[in-house]
Amino acid sequence: MTRSNTLSQDHTMDTPDQLPDYNANETNSIPIKKPSRFSSLFSNHSSHSNLKMNSAQDTEASSSDVSLKSSHSFASLDSSDQQHNSPRQHKFSKSIGNLIASPASWTRKHLHGHHHHHHHHNKSGLSSPSSNVPKLNEKYGDYVKPSKKASTKAAGATNKNNIGSGATAVIRLVQPTHSGHILAVKEFRKRDKAEDEKEYLKRMHNEYCISKTVSGHPNVVETMDLVVDEHDRWCTVMEYCDGGDLFNLLTEKPSMPIMESACLFKQLMLGLQHLHHLGIAHRDIKPENLILTRGGTLKIADFGVADVVQTCFEKEAHVCHKWCGSEPFWSPELWCLKNTEDGYNGQALDIWSAAITYFCIRFQQLPFEVAFYTGKPASSPPSGAKSGSPAAVAAAASDGGDKDYGLYVEQRKRLQETNACDIWDSFGKEAKSLTEEEKECLAGMLDPNPETRWTADQVLECEWLKTIELCIDGELSNGWRHYHSSTTS
Repeated sequence: MTRSNTLSQDHTMDTPDQLPDYNANETNSIPIKKPSRFSSLFSNHSSHSNLKMNSAQDTEASSSDVSLKSSHSFASLDSSDQQHNSPRQHKFSKSIGNLIASPASWTRKHLHGHHHHHHHHNKSGLSSPSSNVPKLNEKYGDYVKPSKKASTKAAGATNKNNIGSGATAVIRLVQPTHSGHILAVKEFRKRDKAEDEKEYLKRMHNEYCISKTVSGHPNVVETMDLVVDEHDRWCTVMEYCDGGDLFNLLTEKPSMPIMESACLFKQLMLGLQHLHHLGIAHRDIKPENLILTRGGTLKIADFGVADVVQTCFEKEAHVCHKWCGSEPFWSPELWCLKNTEDGYNGQALDIWSAAITYFCIRFQQLPFEVAFYTGKPASSPPSGAKSGSPAAVAAAASDGGDKDYGLYVEQRKRLQETNACDIWDSFGKEAKSLTEEEKECLAGMLDPNPETRWTADQVLECEWLKTIELCIDGELSNGWRHYHSSTTS
């Protein structure tokens, strides 16, 4: 496939409707596997991929679609304690339904009840949905500047007043006087004039509702509150993790010990297991969306494109719609989507993305450039494929996609042992190479068929991960410690 030599850290779709813009300025980049073509993990490169897909904004989202991006003690979870019919999920499911039906009413019921502020009226005479929402500065104090030692480079800080910035929001800090603990605040940009107000409110509140519900797990970022600032912008208040994100850690420590890499991966899988047991698909798992405490506790963040795939009222999970997330981490079934009506298993996508993330942690490389190989360069799109859809883009690839991925799929079909595929031995040398137990796990996660791909439960039950000891914010039971945390934090 004709692409630049590197894949940008920022090649992501912020919403299910929004597709990537590859005309950005220089960014840090992750290379593909072949060292002859991609020599450095995070080299600066001004050239970007020419793979483009069209926006699907003209198509109405499904009731459980979530838009926008959200920003930033170990215990193994027993699946028996995480059933879909738990009281917590029952409350969550009803709340999501009410929110989708009437965002303004949901806001008044869940946020306004015990706060009394002056009502603001819009031109139609109706009370603004944010009228009685608590004010950020009244409840949490004024913004504070980040410490000079704070790890903000990978988060995209644009000035000394924030720790991260994106297309939809800016991340800043507050330090409430009553607690003294610094908190992170995701300050959402105001609604674009072209966007319907109801859809804008739905996006704000869907993200908050999901991120608030999945809070309470050591490997998921804690979301605390939804408020508005002095300019009436919506803000989500979250715990502040001052260890930066995983992408930044990999730039600082490219030669991490294997056991520390496995510890981080197990933390990721425990967080994913928690989300999946609650009926949530994250849909954008990648190093940039995994943040760290100063001691090295990994937490899943950014629920902007997360989707509710199963509520307590549903016996089976339903499919997700619309392509979103970051294409280097896409599973192969996403490249088959012809239009926004085509569905896919969002949790199976998460598993594939987590396996790709492990390659980033373990080898600082991606196993595939893209997870498709048509063998028919520059061919016509398949029947029914909308122009600019993943299926149409894949068909139009001038070299047919990634030959290494094509070989991997062919070998999985032909060889009796999936552990024998060439890909597993093309990474690392001798002591750094993958063990047979790692190969078994990764082969299950990188199953091209989403129906037989391993689940989070299966991953955590595999022989390899059962032997991996988790640290407690860096501390190990034998008195030693892990150092998978940023040196700049």
